[in-house]
Amino acid sequence: MLFFAGTIMATTQRSSEKLPLLMSTGAAEECRLRNDRQSYFSVVRDLVLAQFVLGDQELTTRLWKDVGDRDLDVGRIVNLLYCCSFHDDDEQMRQVDDAFLSLDVL
Repeated sequence: MLFFAGTIMATTQRSSEKLPLLMSTGAAEECRLRNDRQSYFSVVRDLVLAQFVLGDQELTTRLWKDVGDRDLDVGRIVNLLYCCSFHDDDEQMRQVDDAFLSLDVL
């Protein structure tokens, strides 16, 4: 069994030496930002449903607590809630989010 494990390990090392990195640093950062943005969009959509559609104060409170627990940018979320007319439209949300993120804060 030890020989088998050693063979797999040696094969894995040889294979990994031949493979290029799957993702460059720039690509990894872009992926992280895209996932981060999708997290914000998801939270905003949940808040729209709870707060504006259902009027569910308890759910809204839990979602805002989740925002705080996850240390999300409240300003960014409020901007998406009130400056975006169509929360189901990823492109419009992206444009509103980009405009907010490009603001220079002194």
